[in-house]
Amino acid sequence: MRYEKFLAGRANWVKGSALAEVMKKAAELRARGKELISLSAGDPDPNLIPREILGELAREVLSNVPASVMYTPANGIPELREEISRFLERYEGYKVSPEDIIITVGGTGALDLLGRILIDPGDAVITENPSYINTLLAFEQLGAKIYGVPVDGEGMRVDLLEEKLRELRAKGVKVKFIYTIPTGQNPMGVTMSHERRKALLEIASEHDLLIVEDSAYNFMRYEGEATPLKAMDDEGRVIVAGTLSKVLGTGFRVGWVIAHGEVKQKILMEKSPIDFCAPTISQYIALEYLRRGYFEEYHLKRGLLGYKEKRDVMLSALEENLPDAEFTRPIAGMFVMFFLPSGADGMAFASELMEKKGVVVVPGGPFYTDESGKNAIRLNFSRPGKEEIEEGIKRLAELYREKF
Repeated sequence: MRYEKFLAGRANWVKGSALAEVMKKAAELRARGKELISLSAGDPDPNLIPREILGELAREVLSNVPASVMYTPANGIPELREEISRFLERYEGYKVSPEDIIITVGGTGALDLLGRILIDPGDAVITENPSYINTLLAFEQLGAKIYGVPVDGEGMRVDLLEEKLRELRAKGVKVKFIYTIPTGQNPMGVTMSHERRKALLEIASEHDLLIVEDSAYNFMRYEGEATPLKAMDDEGRVIVAGTLSKVLGTGFRVGWVIAHGEVKQKILMEKSPIDFCAPTISQYIALEYLRRGYFEEYHLKRGLLGYKEKRDVMLSALEENLPDAEFTRPIAGMFVMFFLPSGADGMAFASELMEKKGVVVVPGGPFYTDESGKNAIRLNFSRPGKEEIEEGIKRLAELYREKF
């Protein structure tokens, strides 16, 4: 049976994820008995999440809240939207009506819904270069043409953004919105400076564009300041995709969209026939987690210290073992971007590192919108233990020295 003739035309835009390929290969090696150290995941550490507390909340919710196993409104249970409104005012510094918050299936669900109601085939979307690979794939699957703007240690190069917008306008290209991860950017780990945040908002205003702010790592900041774009927005141009995945754990799938007007209404209309509602039990657990102050007690006062320690271990190990190499030094997020010598093949290096040294990393190239990142690899410090980080970097350095 040949199924190609049954596929929709847009199926030609669907591509596989390099992250999935890395995980598949690692699983195959483990199945053959090979022990691996993974510096590849995008997960928080299960041991830094209060799982016993979450288990107690789950038992309590299931016992006392019959609605926890039922459908909820498409925009989420009202109590959670009200709690997130208070939460954002306290920790993000801006007020938003609960009516403008839509609970989604994680941040990924938020971004998918935004893409569905904002992107027409052929529309241009501006992203950072590099940017999160799964978001790039999601937008491309809707027919978007992605145009990347380079990133440095202060985030998106807004001077080059201005140039790119003028260039596209001269060609008659319709730009729909700018997508950015300004804090703890995935995969680079960098955080956009305050000055660039201001400039980005000014450029969006001048060119009459929306900004989609991916705030996935806003609650994974270890030092420094990082005012959310939404808190600086006085024109309503910033749409927020948020999530508790890095706090509660990626399996809970509780995220949100903050949007207004017609955008909000269309998201709700689009969402209902897709998933009807975010996981109800997860919504009630998230509600109680926030309501009872566990975010501050377990994440801010304990979890972040653990993640900061692990980040410091990775940076120290890189500085000790590869003092002349180039890599980013994040103040937020979960990732360090490591650069092989110019001209090196990060995909081949990652494959060899897994097979010969038993260390799993993610090639950086697929995160780029052009060919400029072929020599990059992404390293994760949030999931592995400190000993694993030290040993993993030591093995990475061994292969680096053997090859370069």
